[in-house]
Amino acid sequence: MIKTFKVKCKIITPLFMGGANQQPELRTQSINGVLRWWFRVLGGSIEDEKRLFGWASEKSNQGLVRIFIKDFDKLQKQKFSKEFDSLGRVKQGRGINYLGFSLDQRFREDQKGKIQREYLKENQSFNLKISFHPKATDNDIKKFFCALWLAFNLGNFGSRARRGFGSVMIEEIFEIIKENDTQKEKNITNNCFGLDFIPNSELKEWINKNLQEIQKVLNPKPRDDIPYVFNNFEIYLFNQDNNWENLLNKAGEEYKNFRRTKRLDDRIVFGLPIVGDRKYRNLRRASLLIFKVMKVISDYVLLFVVSKPNDNHKFKFHPEIQNVKWNLLSDFVKNKTKTKIFP
Repeated sequence: MIKTFKVKCKIITPLFMGGANQQPELRTQSINGVLRWWFRVLGGSIEDEKRLFGWASEKSNQGLVRIFIKDFDKLQKQKFSKEFDSLGRVKQGRGINYLGFSLDQRFREDQKGKIQREYLKENQSFNLKISFHPKATDNDIKKFFCALWLAFNLGNFGSRARRGFGSVMIEEIFEIIKENDTQKEKNITNNCFGLDFIPNSELKEWINKNLQEIQKVLNPKPRDDIPYVFNNFEIYLFNQDNNWENLLNKAGEEYKNFRRTKRLDDRIVFGLPIVGDRKYRNLRRASLLIFKVMKVISDYVLLFVVSKPNDNHKFKFHPEIQNVKWNLLSDFVKNKTKTKIFP
């Protein structure tokens, strides 16, 4: 029997997702890629990953999960534009421009010209239909929803996802139940295989309770080459506001000011490439610091999600780089926050 779920999603911050032409669209491949990554850092096994998400090799398989996007055509788009002063510099106090530096660039030869990318506007909703193959067990489905919880509640989607863009929250989850010739929808948002997808005012307790439940379901084990949520991740509360843009502006200013006090060779811990430097412009390493904007009741909060090696579990930063100042990650988040959420 095919089990099907409907997931109502809401865009919280500008979402830059698209194909090679960078035209905004929702892509199942991109969503699957994010879910797969979170499943790995959760400590899900390679066997379960292949079983759920599929595998491309001589013994390829399609996986047990299918995701379909609904209502994309109804979503409004908008061009991203930075604000500059009279000298052509990014305005002070516009930290969101710094976080989204690659999303809108001025031509050097013409200060009036702009390259503007379109994005899917915030405060809009769309639906996902998630179907499981008849071979999928309840345990398979539970493990998938563990990755879904992390991807939507601690991660983001699309370009500049680690700097606060592309935050999407889950508003409702319905299990589709077919009885004879009728179809019913059962709301399981607050108890989806033991997981609660709606954050509340007790944010620390809510996050820790769900992570504890995920540990029970997955019985996770860390992989040697990547961070592991239950050993390497720390979550901090940066600030709270009634406007998400205020949060990204403030966090972006703090981040910019901190980075600019550090040597170039030290700043690499925040991610590669560094396009203005010949040594680092062709190297790739996703940032180990995620800016996560969440909607909690009527307000927004911004979390810093940071991962770094420790005595319990180590991983490499980059195969071509040996000396990395991991302490800069802790220095930044601890100096800019007062509340540690996890662990």
